[in-house]
Amino acid sequence: MKKFALTVGVLLLAVSMVAVAQNVDDSFSSMRNWEVGDGDWVVRGGRLVQQDADSVLARIDRRVRQSGEYELEFTIRYVDGGYKSMEDFENGIYHAGFGIHLGVENPALGRASWGAGESYLLWLNLDTRPATRRNSPEHYGFRAQVYESTSNTAMTLARDSAIRRDPAISRVTVDDYVSIDILGALRAWGVDLSIDDLGRYLNEEVPVNIRVNTRTGRIGVLDPTAPVRFYFNVDPSVLAGNYVSLRTNSLAASYNYFTVD
Repeated sequence: MKKFALTVGVLLLAVSMVAVAQNVDDSFSSMRNWEVGDGDWVVRGGRLVQQDADSVLARIDRRVRQSGEYELEFTIRYVDGGYKSMEDFENGIYHAGFGIHLGVENPALGRASWGAGESYLLWLNLDTRPATRRNSPEHYGFRAQVYESTSNTAMTLARDSAIRRDPAISRVTVDDYVSIDILGALRAWGVDLSIDDLGRYLNEEVPVNIRVNTRTGRIGVLDPTAPVRFYFNVDPSVLAGNYVSLRTNSLAASYNYFTVD
């Protein structure tokens, strides 16, 4: 009986170790556990700050074991960037983004890279440049996007053929790209926001909350502007990684905390 109980105990411990992600609670008293890939990352005043508004590939990596179901959360606050000149700013021509790679395997530790090993990049992108509207409408506006990274040099905007068959989603996407027009989606929920309204969030802590199921590939992202969670599915085999990576494009930003439960 004692041997049986011990065996059951060992099995339960083993299951618990593989069933959930590593718990993380970073309050940024130091850069411990984080490794800079590109950009100008520092810890200042209890915040993790990426202070180079010109960097287009800013990235910082943290080792986090990801398996089972977990919830990841952080806050981000605007510091600088998002436009090339005051003329662009006055004309409402913006381009900036930030996001997080999940399920990263084999990142380019200590080096700049386009992708981040094998992973998915969840990305919030603001792009109001006229050239984008003409040539790449799947990127135009304020969009929630998913990129699939297959290596440190290969990453593309994900596509899903089911999007065209969904009348609700197809109204806020272009072709079958996983690139959701957030403002359009919110209007369908009765929330009326415009690009100009986003300015009210520049000096606020914007919470980002993501629920991940690495067994099913189900991901739910809470919209930072409204109590709406957007769900989508990805390949679950990619989600069970050992790193996560924060990144920004043409944006200086700071983070107040970072947790994984």
